[in-house]
Amino acid sequence: MHNGLMREACLGFSGPEDQVVSLNVPLAAGDRHNSPFHAFDVEYDPEQPDKLVIRLLELDQDGFIRTALQSVPFPVDLLADLVSKRTATAEEIAEWTSLPD
Repeated sequence: MHNGLMREACLGFSGPEDQVVSLNVPLAAGDRHNSPFHAFDVEYDPEQPDKLVIRLLELDQDGFIRTALQSVPFPVDLLADLVSKRTATAEEIAEWTSLPD
């Protein structure tokens, strides 16, 4: 059974070739569940290939976007640099290693 309020990360596709243009990630609610009413959307614009835009989305009870708060476009290499410097916490590693194959 599908529960419309239980959101997971998903990709957004667009254009005649169905290219990936965004990554939508639900906001963690803190109780190991995803928020049904807030998500982050990381969008790629092919016209600005060196930039990304992150939006905080506020969703209604049906999962439709009610409000989109937008950041300014920022350099892709900055995000790559930040990601490369992050290391997993002991809790994250324990969670990944406990998942069934």
